[in-house]
Order: sequence, then structure tokens, then C-alpha cells
Amino acid sequence: MVLAVIIISLVSYPSIHEYYVKAHLEPDIVLENALNNMAASDSYRFNMQSGFTVDDRREVISQVEGERENGNTHIKGEMVNTPVDIYYLDQTIYNYDSTANKWLVIDSGTSNSEELLITELNPLSNFRFKNVDQVQKVRFEDIDGTECLLVQCNPVVESGLLDNLWKDFQYNIWVDYKTNLIKKATLTAASKRSNTTNLEINVGFSDFGKNLEINAPMVSATNNK
Repeated sequence: MVLAVIIISLVSYPSIHEYYVKAHLEPDIVLENALNNMAASDSYRFNMQSGFTVDDRREVISQVEGERENGNTHIKGEMVNTPVDIYYLDQTIYNYDSTANKWLVIDSGTSNSEELLITELNPLSNFRFKNVDQVQKVRFEDIDGTECLLVQCNPVVESGLLDNLWKDFQYNIWVDYKTNLIKKATLTAASKRSNTTNLEINVGFSDFGKNLEINAPMVSATNNK
């Protein structure tokens, strides 16, 4: 009988420990740690979709997949109904012109991708907050095979690009609470100029810390991307 109790205790210990950990997660601390870890991450892949609704009519701004490593970025997809394939490395932009079938090389003059006003080049620029008054612990959800804690908040954003046009920001952020990294996030906001226009941005993150080797395209080989 004693042996049976010991066996049952050993078998159930992992689930009991997991329940204890999950029950004691503090959403504001989880979010703060996740945002700090994301900012410190050397590399990751991401997908991003952004758009807005006007009188319940959906308009797509961008749909891209990308990768970042040590500040270098490559995105590919569509922005404002136009195919895009853009590299940003060492202050230089490589933009593929599908009409001319060649790469356009532009010296950006900045090492800060946010100054280019293309949030798709740095999706984390949407997740910098001046302050967050309340962070709510909503529930646990499975995201791509990883159990995540969904937290919700209504912060004051740091991005001037967002703040100039939008208000009433609401964020849903799915955090892998074991690694303190963000797996998925959405934000919604209302237009400052129109009561019937709303913004929505969805971002997914993966492959943290992997060697992505983002290199400049071969600009001389115009027929090879």
C-alpha cells in the first residue's frame, strides 16, 4: 500500500509541479520578462499581417514573412498589394524591382531600421511601451505545439508612427512561459481621425537563436534572386 502511494506520488509530481508554476505566474512579470528577452534575442523568424477595417470593410496593408539576425533583416511577401523582397543590412537596403527584374541598392544612412518607417523590417517596434497600467492573465493556449500564457494589456505605446494615427491600443500576447519568449501577438487600435476605422496587426515568432545567415543578394545576377 505504501509502495503504491509512493508510485502515484512520483507519477503525479510533474503535473502537480506544472500546475503550481502556472497558478503562480504573474502576468505583468511574465510580459516584462518576455519583452526584455525578445529585445535581447539575436535572431528569429517572423510572419506579420497588418490591415485595417473601414465600415467593416477589410483592407490589407501587408503580409510578409521575415527573419532577423543581429539587426540584419530580410522580408518577403506583399505590401499595399505590391510584391516585396527587401534586405536591410549594414545601413543598406536591397529592394527587388520585379518590373525591371533587378535589385535596387539604396544607402539608407541609418543603422536603425525603425527610422525607415517600415515596421515590417522590425516587428518588435510595435511592442515597445511607455507604460502598462494593467496586464491581465487570460488563459493558457497551445501555439504551434507550445503551451503559452495569453496576457492582455492596454499600454501607452512608444512608437510615434503608431501613436500619431491610432489610440485605444489593445494587445493580446502569447508567451512561452518556460522560455519567456513571445510566440504570437496581436494588436488592435482605433483611428484618431475616423470613428469607423480600426487597425489590426498579427505577428508570429519562431526559430529563436538560430544561425540564419542573412546575406546581401547577388545584385549583378538580375535573373537570380
